[in-house]
Amino acid sequence: MGVDIWQKKSKKKFKIVPILIFLICLVVLYFGLSYLADTKIKNIYVYGNNLFTDQEVIELAKVEDYPSFYKTLSRTIKKNIKTNPIIKEVKIKKSFFNVLNIYITEYKPLFIKGDKLILEGGISTDIVECKVPVLTNEVDSNVYNDFIKEMLKLKSSVRGQISEITYAKSEYDNSRFLLYMDDGNHVYVNIAKFSKLNYYDEIYPTLNNKKGTLYLDSGNHFEVF
Repeated sequence: MGVDIWQKKSKKKFKIVPILIFLICLVVLYFGLSYLADTKIKNIYVYGNNLFTDQEVIELAKVEDYPSFYKTLSRTIKKNIKTNPIIKEVKIKKSFFNVLNIYITEYKPLFIKGDKLILEGGISTDIVECKVPVLTNEVDSNVYNDFIKEMLKLKSSVRGQISEITYAKSEYDNSRFLLYMDDGNHVYVNIAKFSKLNYYDEIYPTLNNKKGTLYLDSGNHFEVF
């Protein structure tokens, strides 16, 4: 009879042990998760930004106070950054040691029109510091979209050498433009010949340091000022 009582007590103890272990694991897990939840972002790296500083992107993401690494959701960061119309795409990657990596793709800036910066696709936004030409006058609506497409096709290095663009349609050509280059030369070009501008760096040395007007819209001839 005494043996049976001892065996019953032993069985009860064996039943309690797993419960205690389970409770201890829950407590450890709770405090562990609480610790991780409060662990802050340690480093933030920004990639692909040309029109924004790293700090401006971090502020757009609303992580400038380095919040919780685990509570801060990637989709929330993306949503915050994409509120700016210049941002085309955003990718977020979290890595070891609480590092947050932000990869952005910006819409390419094409030119300034009035008090607005025109981006690829004709997107209009407030002017930010960047090297793009100024469009000095209005372009006919039936030419404007093609003009934007051709500006996008230009190499950024060539686009950056143009200081001003004037829509200069003639009686015979309503898609003609006059470009004022940083080097002092003038260039006439139309929509059909716009791609020739990508060879400007090759054409310039052949001018022998002379300043004048280059007619890419009609025969590629050069007239000295």
